[in-house]
Amino acid sequence: MLEKKYLKRINKINWEFINADTTYLTHNFHRYSSKYIPQIAGNLIDIFSRENDLILDNFVGSGTTLVEAMIRKRRAIGIDINPLACLISKVKITPIEKTVLDKEIGKLIMSLKQAIYSVREQKTLYSFDKKNMIEEYEVPKFPYIDKWFQPQVIVELAIIKKYIDFIENKDARDMCLVAFSSIIRGVSNASSEFGNLMISKRKGKVTDTFERFVSKVNEIKSRILQLDKYKEFSKNIKVVCGDTRNLAFINDSEIDLIVTHPPYIAAVPYAEYQKLSLRWLGFSDRKLDKELIGGRRQSNDVVKRFDKDMLKAFEEMSRVLKDNKFCCIVIGNPTVKGKTIELNKKFIKFGSKVGLEFQYEIKRGKYNTTMGKMKEEFIMIFRKTN
Repeated sequence: MLEKKYLKRINKINWEFINADTTYLTHNFHRYSSKYIPQIAGNLIDIFSRENDLILDNFVGSGTTLVEAMIRKRRAIGIDINPLACLISKVKITPIEKTVLDKEIGKLIMSLKQAIYSVREQKTLYSFDKKNMIEEYEVPKFPYIDKWFQPQVIVELAIIKKYIDFIENKDARDMCLVAFSSIIRGVSNASSEFGNLMISKRKGKVTDTFERFVSKVNEIKSRILQLDKYKEFSKNIKVVCGDTRNLAFINDSEIDLIVTHPPYIAAVPYAEYQKLSLRWLGFSDRKLDKELIGGRRQSNDVVKRFDKDMLKAFEEMSRVLKDNKFCCIVIGNPTVKGKTIELNKKFIKFGSKVGLEFQYEIKRGKYNTTMGKMKEEFIMIFRKTN
């Protein structure tokens, strides 16, 4: 049972966070499916850890926990199997000197402006032909690219990607790749009305791909510059692109607190949602879907596979967590093939099998849930027993 000192602090908080600003600092500069709001991670870190403690988020997603740990002078490790998630998370916690950004971004925008304006004047080059694309620009190969993107958009995205790859400073290059990724769905023919990736029949002509990129890169740049005051603490934040079912690089009993937000079995098709970005960045959404916990969501055995893999994740969480320390998991109960799966109850069973004793559950869901279809969300608190 959770001690009174923790319960008192928990009960002082309105966990709905009505009207809370969820976009400060580097939060929210890239769309990411079913992420949780920073106030949840921040308050859990405040309650269950101290400065310089080592925090783990083994389903790091877009890096919300890492940013909140950095703000609070904690060390942190974020892990995800999704390369796009790792890229976004890494950029969100990496300060870059203003002189470097001014130089690299200024040079990039100037080069892009010259290249794209030149191509815009030669309107014939916008007649996209997969067999006769402008030779010096590389276009990702995936089915129906000319259905997902208008020809002028394909050309300008290819030019932008090529010039980003020329950036010498890796941190600045990664920042620009995140800006690039963040505009891809908006300039595509994908409908903005649905979470699922669907081609819109009402999409108008997109003529401002380059301008959208410039606007986004400048927005992210201004947010990155705000990280300067956290640069000493950011050195202690690490992003690892790996599998949460095997945390071999973390020692036994090394972690002081786990704060994480696992996937929702088949309810959220992460690889599908991010397909366009993944492919433009050179990653395979199909490979990712096979590797994700809860991937291959159309399979008849998806729940069984999820349970097996999530239990492995629980085993690793228990192994790396120090005795008597806490593991906080935020989850909702998704509907899979017409049936509601009570993940909160499943997780209590998983925890009991691996020495993570269930302590307390916070229910929320009237506002700001991570998944609108789920009426309730649960913040589950476990403790590692001796």
